[in-house]
Amino acid sequence: MQELRSALTEQLKRPEGPAPEVTALLRKVAREAQASGIRPEQLLVTFKETWNSLAETQRPKSPEQYERIRERLITLCIQAYYAE
Repeated sequence: MQELRSALTEQLKRPEGPAPEVTALLRKVAREAQASGIRPEQLLVTFKETWNSLAETQRPKSPEQYERIRERLITLCIQAYYAE
């Protein structure tokens, strides 16, 4: 999770789209969660809590842009969790 927190911190600095390293880490975290028996809902709650705590410290200039990227990352997380 620390690795993901670091990647998300960098992502918040570039909210124009998902960074490749964040996408890869979300896939890794989702696979590990699934292998550990963590339900997707739990994974999403953890992701959202992490994102929100980081976003609060960044003071976004465009909250809409941050919301769009957050939703895109959530979608990626769900897709990764259910990927074969």
